[in-house]
Amino acid sequence: MDAAHLMRVALGHSPPDLLLRGGRVVNVYSGEVLDGWEVAIAGDRIAAVAPPESISAGPATTVLDVSGKVITPGFIDGHTHMDTLMLPQALIPWALRGGTTTIITEIEVLGSAMGLPGIGWFLEAVRDQPVRFYATAPIVTYLSTDDGAGRPILSQADIEKLLDDPRVLGLGEVYWHRLVAEPEKVLPLIEACRRRGKWVEGHTAGARGLKLQACVAAGINSCHEPITPEEALERLRAGMHVMLREGSVRRDLQAVAPLRENGVNLRRAILVSDTIWPQALVARGYMDGIVQRAIDLGFDPVEAIQMATLNVAEHFGLDRDLGGIAPGRLADLLILPDLKRIRPEGVLVGGKVVVWNGECRVSPSAPPPPKIGSPSFPRPLAPETFALGAPGRQSTARLRAIQFKGDILTSELAVTLPVERGRVVVNPERDLLKVAAFDRRGHGRLALGVLHGFGLKSGAVATSLCFDSGDVVVVGASDEAMAQVARAVVDAGGGYGVAKDDRVELLPMPIGGVISPLSVPEIAARLDAIEQSIRSLGSELRNPFLAIQILTFMAIPALRITSRGLLDVKSIRTVDLFLP
Repeated sequence: MDAAHLMRVALGHSPPDLLLRGGRVVNVYSGEVLDGWEVAIAGDRIAAVAPPESISAGPATTVLDVSGKVITPGFIDGHTHMDTLMLPQALIPWALRGGTTTIITEIEVLGSAMGLPGIGWFLEAVRDQPVRFYATAPIVTYLSTDDGAGRPILSQADIEKLLDDPRVLGLGEVYWHRLVAEPEKVLPLIEACRRRGKWVEGHTAGARGLKLQACVAAGINSCHEPITPEEALERLRAGMHVMLREGSVRRDLQAVAPLRENGVNLRRAILVSDTIWPQALVARGYMDGIVQRAIDLGFDPVEAIQMATLNVAEHFGLDRDLGGIAPGRLADLLILPDLKRIRPEGVLVGGKVVVWNGECRVSPSAPPPPKIGSPSFPRPLAPETFALGAPGRQSTARLRAIQFKGDILTSELAVTLPVERGRVVVNPERDLLKVAAFDRRGHGRLALGVLHGFGLKSGAVATSLCFDSGDVVVVGASDEAMAQVARAVVDAGGGYGVAKDDRVELLPMPIGGVISPLSVPEIAARLDAIEQSIRSLGSELRNPFLAIQILTFMAIPALRITSRGLLDVKSIRTVDLFLP
């Protein structure tokens, strides 16, 4: 930053490079809307924000007449998972058109799939892009993913190395039950993060009272999990930044919106996506759609804009550069038609017009993706691979089944199934399917189980994009269909697919098994087609893509499956599939 030049421009001794004139400037610091004020930009920063006719343009100054339009800071997504599905260069034009100029992403899925080399590729791929990218170091990968031989994919030293990167703002979401149960594993990384003056993101779903207080005392600064006004208020009272989600995994704004009716100060509330998938990008936009949703639900427009700009920047210590329209800040600005229509007509990043009238004027760089991390299996994926042998010589077997209790929650269900020729036979008519999770790294580790609530009457579904474990998950009504779709996913280098009528419909994700090289509309269309096929096979799940991903999810109760076996989330231990 050339502070001397910014001073000269502010004092009128040098002309600005760009002058926005006649707009209504949203001042997120004071909560005002300043009619007709001017914004003078020198280089990539704001030199002055002043009343009408205060700033003189020079012969080389570009003057943008934005009379009557609203000028806001660029939107910041403070918690998301943009390390999956889409390449950064595919996402960026969609983000910019909606006014998302900064993205702070978890990198846990990429880390679990590809390890430190994959994370390194991603951080290089998002360097010097038209959207500002930051990341958080994935403690979940350290705690939950191994190399197939029992060693963590990321070590404590790897996490600390990531924390030394200035673009890594802190420690990624810490599962509170792991912190409470295994402080000897988690606290050293929290302390390493705090020593560097960085932030610790939290995942405190289900924590309340003194357990929540203990997590905050340990150093957790935020939580994106509140789904009721009471949960959000408890976290605000504990001094946390509370992230309110309205994305593809959860849409909680409507449920939490009554919080504002009680006079609660929302300066530590933040709007986030916690993941935007391509279908939502196409249909609803990105942070523009989330801010619009908040306004439609009755949040004051200036307050909603604060929750997507200044509040986020302050939480991450970025407010000296981002989050507001003030002297010295980076000139990331949006031009909106009015305060209640969040449809950017213009977007500036670093003082450059990157979007005008809906047209993206910049091209993101496209570094080649790495050729690592694609899933493999050491032997042919045949129907016999998915055969579930029963102990003893009984004609029936009692088993623990994973039961869906909503989009993300699962529970344990005891079921009895027939045994034929020593193998358990599932029953799709009773909505009892087989589920398998296998290690992607070619070690051959595989676990089998039974699933209730997915709804397939025939066929099978598989994905190599899963939460936490980095495993490949297959759900099916028959061993033959499971083998068919699993082979297709592995042969494609990873992906999401459905086996139906002796054919496989597939979204290939050959980049680490978690990212597709296709465009946003192409990915959206493939996902829609696959999910339509799944529903035609009998599933009534609202979001089958999410449902199959969360079968390995270790943060929310109760029963999950990884390639190590069935996992009881509460006790963090594997449990037997067969019951006495």
